[in-house]
Amino acid sequence: MKKIISAGLIFLGSITCEDLFAQSNQSNKLKFEAGYNVSMPVGSFKEDYVSKTSFRGGYGAVNYHFNPRFALGLNVGYQSFYERFGRQTYKMDNNQTVSAVVTNTVELMPVLVKGTFFPMGNSTAKVQPYVAAGAGVNFVNYGQYLGEFGGNDFSTPLTVQGGTGVSVAFGKTKTSAFKIGANYNYVPYNRNELTNLNSVGVHAGITFPLK
Repeated sequence: MKKIISAGLIFLGSITCEDLFAQSNQSNKLKFEAGYNVSMPVGSFKEDYVSKTSFRGGYGAVNYHFNPRFALGLNVGYQSFYERFGRQTYKMDNNQTVSAVVTNTVELMPVLVKGTFFPMGNSTAKVQPYVAAGAGVNFVNYGQYLGEFGGNDFSTPLTVQGGTGVSVAFGKTKTSAFKIGANYNYVPYNRNELTNLNSVGVHAGITFPLK
């Protein structure tokens, strides 16, 4: 099964509104985040293609914190879905029938511009809830095999993501944090019986300042 390989992009943000910087006392505004993701297919994706939860996922992000309540950055993820079905008889396009084991695979690599809002960011609380939303493209590697028949297809549909979670600061300066949360991923996709590649993900990661 082929791996999706993509060059990473560096996101730099700038803004001139003084009100956004007036509240900020952070010396480390540019932060890197990396983590592990578990994803569950939903809708047509689950019903018609892969029903199993994927434990093969992760993500990385570079975020610029304009102030204690708002950050914007670039997020790159990876998730691999796989399911093999027992031998059955299938009808082909040429009216022939094939008895075969079917293997379905999907590899997703979303590249998103993503904003994060911390409603309690102005407080000194160690535990900070957050909400996040992003949009971008998804590099999709779709594969289906009926025994020796079938193949792969590559496409780049648009994708939208929304989520929520909590960030728990640690260390003397409290500029690093553990993060845990959940996302809903909307990926319209039309191929064969599929109408989407939507999923719900649960992630855990760590964020730390870039100097």
